[in-house]
Amino acid sequence: MLISGICGSLRNESWNKLLLKIFLEKISDNSNFKTDVIDVSKFPLYNADIEAKSLPESVLSAKEKVKNSDLIIFASPAYNSSISGVMKNIVDWISRPPKVIDDKYILVIGATPGLSGTLLGYTHLNHILLSLGMNVLNQPRLLVSKVDKQIAPNGKILTEELSQLFDNSVKQLIKKLNNLY
Repeated sequence: MLISGICGSLRNESWNKLLLKIFLEKISDNSNFKTDVIDVSKFPLYNADIEAKSLPESVLSAKEKVKNSDLIIFASPAYNSSISGVMKNIVDWISRPPKVIDDKYILVIGATPGLSGTLLGYTHLNHILLSLGMNVLNQPRLLVSKVDKQIAPNGKILTEELSQLFDNSVKQLIKKLNNLY
């Protein structure tokens, strides 16, 4: 089984990139599942004129990885109470033909230094992905508020509460995937 991650932030020191990295490592450490991060950093802004000429290589590569994945984990920041423009652009490109997302299993996670735990962005992204025909898992719910107080920039988990959330989320996800496949 292959679980791939996509981050909706392009920032080098993104909390969501770090959250995704930790989560994927913990999944690999506790299962036989393979994990991968799909690079979307070179996606151009979606433009039907570009698409009409040919899909950019970065998009083709990402779509092939999505197609070959059993589960996609979207790590999404929340910007202005919604999803980031980067995440919307990712979804716009990967949802275009050739279709690779129909009936794909998806999990959305997120982190923020704020108090919301990205809840509004999480809700919006789940709605978008459901409307595109993806199978969105509503559990485990790995939404981290005050991330800058709970994870060090080097990836060390600083609180027992977050450590437990990761452990429980990994166990729950592995069990769910074993039941699905």
